[in-house]
Amino acid sequence: MRKLLQTSIFTGLLATGCHSLDAPEHPPRLALRYHEARYDLTFDLPASWQGYSVTTQEWVGYPSKIDHGPIMVLRHPQWRAAKPYQDIPIMVFTRSQWEAEEQGKFFPYAGGVISEMWHNRRYVFGIYSRYNADDDVQGCHEADDIIHQNRAAHPEPQLFPE
Repeated sequence: MRKLLQTSIFTGLLATGCHSLDAPEHPPRLALRYHEARYDLTFDLPASWQGYSVTTQEWVGYPSKIDHGPIMVLRHPQWRAAKPYQDIPIMVFTRSQWEAEEQGKFFPYAGGVISEMWHNRRYVFGIYSRYNADDDVQGCHEADDIIHQNRAAHPEPQLFPE
């Protein structure tokens, strides 16, 4: 198994993970593989992202604020406060949260929509439609392409097709 090195900005610690045996096919143009074992989330990145970091943020459902979950934010190594590079924020939902969100019982963000990228037996991985609303941010089109390639590598049908 290939070991990956991932950096967490919040902890400053290095962690090692291995890709799952049932991980999706590795897209040929994406050389790096991020794997979050807790959610069995596998996401591939191009070689230009070598040295990327991962932070965990939280989404909170409104109006109740009862539902909440993680957002795994993949950050390009060239990102700087003075000159941001487009992050890739992957929202993680349990299947019951995803169903409730699809039924309009709560909303993780005001405006925009959350679309399913893919899912596994326990979790649904989503992306907020406005994650890259600013076309002037470096890498915004590259992030779209990376997401598209990862979606193509996960051929499972969506739980709630659009």
